[in-house]
Amino acid sequence: MRVLIVLVCIFCHNLLPAQSEYSYSYTEESRMVYKNIIDLKLELARTQLDQFQRSDSKNLSWLHIANYIDFFELFISEERDQFEKLKKHQGQRLDVLDKHLSNNNPYKRFAKAEIKLQWALTKAKFGQTYKAARDIYGAYKQLEDNRADFPDFIYNYKSLSIIHSLIETADMPGIIKYVFNLDGSIELGLEEIEKVLDYKKDVAEEAYIFLEETDAIYAYILFYQANRQQEAWRFISESSLDPSTSLLSTFLTSKLAMRTGQNDLGLDFLSNRPDSEAYATFEYLDYQEGLCLLRKLDSRCVPKLENFVNNFKGQHYIKEAYQKLAWASLIFENDTLGYYNHLSQIGSHGQSLVDGDKQASKEFQRKQLPQIGLLKVRLLFDGGYYTRAAEELSALQELENSKYALEYHYRLGRVEDKRDNRKRALYHYGRTIELGKGSDKYFACNAALKTGLIYEGQNQWHSAEKYYKYCRTLYPDEYKNSLHQKAKSGQERIKKFLK
Repeated sequence: MRVLIVLVCIFCHNLLPAQSEYSYSYTEESRMVYKNIIDLKLELARTQLDQFQRSDSKNLSWLHIANYIDFFELFISEERDQFEKLKKHQGQRLDVLDKHLSNNNPYKRFAKAEIKLQWALTKAKFGQTYKAARDIYGAYKQLEDNRADFPDFIYNYKSLSIIHSLIETADMPGIIKYVFNLDGSIELGLEEIEKVLDYKKDVAEEAYIFLEETDAIYAYILFYQANRQQEAWRFISESSLDPSTSLLSTFLTSKLAMRTGQNDLGLDFLSNRPDSEAYATFEYLDYQEGLCLLRKLDSRCVPKLENFVNNFKGQHYIKEAYQKLAWASLIFENDTLGYYNHLSQIGSHGQSLVDGDKQASKEFQRKQLPQIGLLKVRLLFDGGYYTRAAEELSALQELENSKYALEYHYRLGRVEDKRDNRKRALYHYGRTIELGKGSDKYFACNAALKTGLIYEGQNQWHSAEKYYKYCRTLYPDEYKNSLHQKAKSGQERIKKFLK
């Protein structure tokens, strides 16, 4: 009888899942691989990951780290054939985590949610919006369930922060949020990512793997969601992101520098970015550098933009790059034929999925030659060269009552706004709204948004709400989605002051 009991125990043990053989932890080796991925040293990271997997194959954190490599490879290359090849990894990795990790392990749902989020962003880049939305919802539910079961598990809050901040401003019907029990706010997102920042301050750096990513998320929410742009810039300038050693950091810091009117600084980051065979090819940075040069009216932009359109195999920003080459033909050579030749490339290259490419497509369809003076003002303004832009505008006063009056008042409003001449800015924004409310161009829509922002900054909450609402009633052919989302973010920020 005793022998029978022993045999039964052995048999039953062999039938149990082998979950106890597996673990999940971010070791020194996995942190090293992750850091090289964040720096975009992807080939080195692959080699290190193979070594890590062979030496510690039962530590399933390699699945999450391997997913980062796929994500960044597809994010920067946008090559559809590679996307079709790699997308099977999502299901395979989720299956391994399901099979070998217990539900009592907080890393299980966290890692699954992270993998789904990364593939959601990738699928959205390739136009698979429904599948992307499904993955985001799945990740959201898993992270929320994980937080309910493991409220002290700090990694939950890294990704929840950005999801919660976006739920409030995402352009989706309220019934969808209600049916699927989606809840979030910008304040909640900031609270969550600040909790993670506090945690990483309290522990040694080697005890927390996502240093750069956490800093990037916090800066993103501050800048794009909370409209605290200068605070976001100060934070990113003092963060763990190092553009001299990391191409991803170059991308992020130069982007924020350009968005805060520090074009020369953004150009400095880009022109001094790390350049060796150890780094992945990131052609978009050539486009970004070319754009910086164009914004300061520097003809050296042309070879950078040409390098991008000639070598990039993806689908985003190609139309916009041809548009910028068309503008360069006008600005530097006064070459109308060159303008139309470059513009003609927009119809057969790239996709119209992001706002910049959509706007370039509209210019291609209109085939209306821009007014060169206003074009220079636009570029100088976007570069933060407000004094030079004002000087250009002072020579264009005859446009006030011409067919260019709408854009003329819009450009004046934007320049006066940035030069802190709020009264003058409001006047020109008002003229823009009056002249452009029936136009398909974005000028009136953005003027309403900027008017709302001025009033919000002056604590005139009801006036701000009025213009944020009005912004969302206008449907320009260009930048509609981003302008409406920014107006919605504004409404959410001020609603607590309207009670």
